[in-house]
Amino acid sequence: MTIRIAANAARVGYRETRSQYTWRSWLFGWVLRLVAQTLFFAAMGILVGSDDLIEFALIGNVAAGVTLMVLGIGPDTAWERSQGTLPLLIAAPRSLLPVFAGRNVFHLVQGVGEGLVIFVLVAPWVGVEGNYLWLPPALMAIALGSYGLGLFIAAFAIRKPRWGNTIYNLVYWTTVAIGGVNVSRTVFPHWVQQVGSFLPLVHGLTGLRELLSNGFTGAAVGQLGLELAVGAAWFTVALAGFALFSQGGRKDGTIDLVE
Repeated sequence: MTIRIAANAARVGYRETRSQYTWRSWLFGWVLRLVAQTLFFAAMGILVGSDDLIEFALIGNVAAGVTLMVLGIGPDTAWERSQGTLPLLIAAPRSLLPVFAGRNVFHLVQGVGEGLVIFVLVAPWVGVEGNYLWLPPALMAIALGSYGLGLFIAAFAIRKPRWGNTIYNLVYWTTVAIGGVNVSRTVFPHWVQQVGSFLPLVHGLTGLRELLSNGFTGAAVGQLGLELAVGAAWFTVALAGFALFSQGGRKDGTIDLVE
């Protein structure tokens, strides 16, 4: 039953995503925005004449774009309250997690797909070459790691919809700042690096850089495994959050259409 619920929710999420974009608005609107952001940071390497910095920023921002899309499931979930569907979901004798996890699973596909498109579009412009066959599976690991945290944000945002976008942006830009996207994590104090190790993207990006530099090594596999473990941990916390929210709503009847 749980699998069927998640599968049906995934179909709904796919149709919702299609309704938000035409191919023109997606390519010349959203993708163009991500390309501009990636080029902006890669341009730092161009200005200082460092090929290493160009590649560092390019790979970092391609990976960050995946996390950007996947973490977006947090504020998106809060829409359930304004759409009037949340009371019906609360009334159903099932966990909310399969519904929201399935409904937002297309964010994974979209995030990884956009990351690959952005890399293909930007890499020739900045002169980055090499064997990037490991890029798709590494980006998928980053997407899965980010998915757990995205669901945790959703479990919070559904309680306080007005804070959904604020928390989303705070978490995302903190992750980008300390996660080794544009500068090495070693420039930060040790305690900041430790905080970053509990966030998605950090281990996945480290593993991705290792794969691209040295191929399929134990270090790369270990970092990607840690990325999945971080995502699983946040997923577990999200499961508890949704359970507490739904149980409380059924008990006291406080779920309404607005916050």
